[in-house]
Amino acid sequence: MLNEKVIGEYAYLQSDKYKIGSGQFGHVFKGYHEITKKIVAIKQIDKKLMKGVFEQMLRNEIDILKQLNHQHILKMYAHYETLNNFYIVFEYCETDILQILKQQGQIPEDQVIVYILQIAEALLYLKQRQIIHRDIKPSNILIHNGEVRLADFGFAIQQDKLKFEERKLQVGSPLYMSPETLLKQDYNHKTDIWSLGVLYFEMIFGVVPFFSMELEDLIKKLKQYQQDQVLFFKHPISNGSTEAIRNLLAYDPKYRCEIIQLAEILQKHLRNRKAMTNSAHSEKRYKSPTIKRRITPDPSPQSNCKNITVSKDPVNINTSSAQKTYKQATYFNQNYSLELKKIQDKNDSYLKQNFRNINQNQNHIENMSNEDFLSLYIDKLEKLKEQHQQEGFIKNLSECQLLIYQYYGKDEKKLNLMKERLTRL
Repeated sequence: MLNEKVIGEYAYLQSDKYKIGSGQFGHVFKGYHEITKKIVAIKQIDKKLMKGVFEQMLRNEIDILKQLNHQHILKMYAHYETLNNFYIVFEYCETDILQILKQQGQIPEDQVIVYILQIAEALLYLKQRQIIHRDIKPSNILIHNGEVRLADFGFAIQQDKLKFEERKLQVGSPLYMSPETLLKQDYNHKTDIWSLGVLYFEMIFGVVPFFSMELEDLIKKLKQYQQDQVLFFKHPISNGSTEAIRNLLAYDPKYRCEIIQLAEILQKHLRNRKAMTNSAHSEKRYKSPTIKRRITPDPSPQSNCKNITVSKDPVNINTSSAQKTYKQATYFNQNYSLELKKIQDKNDSYLKQNFRNINQNQNHIENMSNEDFLSLYIDKLEKLKEQHQQEGFIKNLSECQLLIYQYYGKDEKKLNLMKERLTRL
């Protein structure tokens, strides 16, 4: 067949029609097993681009995937190496959380809870094998037949090997990295717990809890969170999800909940929901006072809740956490979009001021596309390198990598060209 490529027992067509993904180092094609005709995903990776640490990461991913066999972890069926390419054959998945968020903006809370419980099962399985994933984020949570598949183990590591790794090497996607990882401190499997909390928050609200386009500013926001323990919610959510998110996003790892505790919180929430639904269905004409009390926040001392009327100002829901010894405030705001716009306007103003001296013609930075903004940033890096400003170069290189992480997965040709430029610096 025209343009059909056969690798081992698998085959695929090298055409855009069957290309289901692209990345910095290669492409992913929809293929099939030649005998069983089972549909698979075949990742084709260019060896010329996989030098040094990148090749090491790929081989590390293959070694770890060989050890794993779990319902909610993406299955690797085979891997091959030729003179020019690496090939990895994976279970085929229809979509991922990133694509769902792009299409829908956010995901219904009940569905989010189902996804979180499935990811939690996968993380518990990894913990039992002393493996830390280190890159939990929307694009790495694939969906197959409505079920989660945890993917991309390029940054994964056996916990006993952490002591041999250089702490200055930060791995992961900054917006999802735990505070201890960003600050280059010792960390363990609890770093994945934090990332799961960020993912939980983003799936429900459509935004991450701590956003910045600069690494230093992101760290500053996390340190502020360490002091005030405040999260801003776009809208009210269930007590179960509130408790779960706050336990996952405990700044101090020792107060961050374990997977078992997370499962208990969410399963209790689901049982209560089911009981409430069954009770409500049994009432044909009206809601009894008992049922009404069940759907109203419990004002008893045991729950440490306050039933407060929602106003335009942020509302403090001071619910104590079952997993922590301290209280942590949580806020939601009906006018959250206005607050977010104020924050974004502030960031845009700051960025505009910082880059005005690079190119006077670029006077509308806040209106730039992501690709144009990244291109401008790389121009700045090149000038810093020419001027031998090593400190400024390293700082801005980190910030540029942060932007690459944020827009990774969009697969525009222009973005790939900028990644190549960045690699040459």
